[in-house]
Amino acid sequence: MKKTFFLLSIVLLFSVSTVSAGENLGDFILHHVTNSHSWSIIPGMEAIPLPHGWMVGGIDMGISLHVLMILLAAVLLLLILQFTGSYRNDLPKSRWGHAIEAIVIYMRDEVIIPNVGKKDAKAWTPFFLTVFFFILGINLIGLIPGFVTATGNINLTAALAIMIFIVFNLSGIMRNGPIHYFTNLIPKGIPIPVLFIMVPIELLGLLTKAFALAIRLFANMSAGHIIILSLLGLISIFDSYFLAPGFMGFTLFIYLIEILVAFLQAYVFVLLSSLFVGMALHQEH
Repeated sequence: MKKTFFLLSIVLLFSVSTVSAGENLGDFILHHVTNSHSWSIIPGMEAIPLPHGWMVGGIDMGISLHVLMILLAAVLLLLILQFTGSYRNDLPKSRWGHAIEAIVIYMRDEVIIPNVGKKDAKAWTPFFLTVFFFILGINLIGLIPGFVTATGNINLTAALAIMIFIVFNLSGIMRNGPIHYFTNLIPKGIPIPVLFIMVPIELLGLLTKAFALAIRLFANMSAGHIIILSLLGLISIFDSYFLAPGFMGFTLFIYLIEILVAFLQAYVFVLLSSLFVGMALHQEH
């Protein structure tokens, strides 16, 4: 463990070697959190250009840095889950397999079943587990020095939120029928004049559910990385041997918290998503 912290400290210190004393700290932070068409995997070396400029209908269909991180996370997840999915005598073969199985069982029994119901859990568990591991993979790969966090891009979190918005509304319509689904959004027995207030509020509430999913994931993942980059930038800007150990120690502390946040945000996203789906499926409750 001590060797891991030491190596991580060296890598983090090396990552700020590109910040000169006269460089703007804001530019340094934005360079590392915004999307781009090049990948500076090793600080101080020339960035690797990524293919882009494939315009389709006025939209660049090329591979940006955040798209590359999504693809890398997807490939790594397929390889890791395929490896850990091997069983012998109904038990995982490896320790990683036991860890993944524990996560799967916890998410199924403590999150998905309580929210969507035991009857529907079998159908919805693969979907929510896919969303959980996908977000978790992107969050964790962004903690590797030289990589970036694609969930810090509002476009990705908005796309995930829109997907959940479509999923829970369609599932509710298919289960209850379009008329009953939307009429059940309004509590029974409300006077007609009050309906003119309640209907817009309830319809707006459907949109705010997706909005909250997108902003929560985006803001939490961006904030932690901005704090880490700010502390690393201050080490180079102050250029003080007296202050550097304090900044580095606090940076490592925030880094460890970010690992927890990576799991927590994936968990919260699935928790709220399954809750929205359950509310749409079982409107009687």
